[in-house]
Amino acid sequence: MLQTTVSKPLLQQAASELIKEFPFSIFHHLIQKGRDLARSGLVYNVMVVNSHEVEGVVSDITPHEVMLDLTKVARRHRCPCPTEGLCPHILALFFYVYGNVFDNGELFRLWKKGQISAAPKEPAANEPNTPAAKRTGKTAGLPVVAHETVEDWWDQFERQYEDFFARQQSGTNWPYRLAFQLLPKLGKNNGRQAGARPLRELHAALFLLEKLREYGEAQGWSDGGFGSYRQFSWHQDVDYVAGRALAALEAFSTQSPPRSLNALIEQTILYVRDGLFWEGELASFGYDLYTTAWETLFTKPAWRQEERAELLRLAKSQDNIRAAMAAAHLSFLLGEDDEAIALYRAFPDQAGVFLAEWFGRFIQNGLLKRFEAVWEKIKHDWPLYLSHIPAFVRSSFLEETAHWFEMYARHRNRPGAWEEFLQRSLPYSVNEYTHFLYKQRRDQELVDLFLWANITADELPPPMLKTLQARGTELVMPLYHRTVVKLLNEKNRSSYQKAVRYLKTLRAQYRSTKRLDQWEAYLEQLLAQTARLRAFHEELKKGKLLP
Repeated sequence: MLQTTVSKPLLQQAASELIKEFPFSIFHHLIQKGRDLARSGLVYNVMVVNSHEVEGVVSDITPHEVMLDLTKVARRHRCPCPTEGLCPHILALFFYVYGNVFDNGELFRLWKKGQISAAPKEPAANEPNTPAAKRTGKTAGLPVVAHETVEDWWDQFERQYEDFFARQQSGTNWPYRLAFQLLPKLGKNNGRQAGARPLRELHAALFLLEKLREYGEAQGWSDGGFGSYRQFSWHQDVDYVAGRALAALEAFSTQSPPRSLNALIEQTILYVRDGLFWEGELASFGYDLYTTAWETLFTKPAWRQEERAELLRLAKSQDNIRAAMAAAHLSFLLGEDDEAIALYRAFPDQAGVFLAEWFGRFIQNGLLKRFEAVWEKIKHDWPLYLSHIPAFVRSSFLEETAHWFEMYARHRNRPGAWEEFLQRSLPYSVNEYTHFLYKQRRDQELVDLFLWANITADELPPPMLKTLQARGTELVMPLYHRTVVKLLNEKNRSSYQKAVRYLKTLRAQYRSTKRLDQWEAYLEQLLAQTARLRAFHEELKKGKLLP
């Protein structure tokens, strides 16, 4: 048995080495996954090769034959997975071995705190080996005393989940609508701590989302799509649980939680941070959940300052853009707008969408001076930010952002601010700026805009073209000239026929302005330039523009 074959002092030394070499704040994803693999019964065939080397198999989609050396566990280990250095499979084997001698829950808590335990407590021979029993000295099933921890909840969730899953699972299929049945049971607070129900419901949702995420990744469903009914059912569960997580957070936006929950709330920070780094389909939701939590639940400025410092460290050490964007969000929440702007400027491919969200918040909440100050500092970079937004969403994004600027301009009675935004957003705001100039009857500026954007007469709505021509014949003549050149460059008979129609319109315009001599000079020059385009000359003859 491992209890008798593994040296306890050596195991303590290995635990101390891991805690020292792999800080929880940096490697918490790795540590958590290793622990989950061990707790899920996915470590087996474990044997002690000699006094300090341990081998075993860890099943994570595929089996991994793992070895670790307790004398130098941070350096001497082996796993066939592609992860460089320490991987979750090595940690899973370590947790398995450690849990057979000492208390894994205590090790996990010490790891989170960055403390090294000199003498881990061994479970007594007759003492129930469960987390609840170790904390309270009572057997499972009896009431738990006050001062629960979030980890207590997750241990309870794990037991309930395993029991439910064992009764519901059919083969390898995800139980139909598991979340609808299990989530309410996990979220029950049972009156243990006043006001803790929404917080426990949040953790229950996070726990199930983690299980759903792991299952979806194992099935290859994390990239979206609906390949089967099972996948569709899984998607339903993901959407439902995600909605319940946000609903639990919204409960805190209406009333402040009691002070007695402060410890539990602070413990929740790490769990919410985990969601920030979810990948695949849950990536966008993880960011939304994270930012919502920091707006509604983690409201203490000291917490926000500490979290931002941790995010900046992660962004620098791991080149993590998501951490940088979340740090910018916290900077805005702290009222440190210059810090947020600096972060966005460092990541221009991300900045546009996030800045637009804050513009909307500032304007909706009447923080107009703050909005003006931020816009003044970023407006020169705005075209760059827009250029990085994917083309297929840029139009709708710009339309929404333009709505907020137009609302601001009306409220402040500053039409010039609205026009400046449209100008700063060119060339992507051509349509909006066109309508703005057209409504103000600024016809020459409108035609200049068309020429700058290389918009030709045949691309304009016929009513607009007709109105512009009625307002001034000479105004639209440059557009017709540009249209003829474009059609000739297409070099096909159909385009030549269209070009002739526009040339006939131009001749009529030159005639109406009594400038036929200029028309003749223009036509002569055009014929010389197109001397080799015989098909075009044929169409000119058919249109009676040539003798």
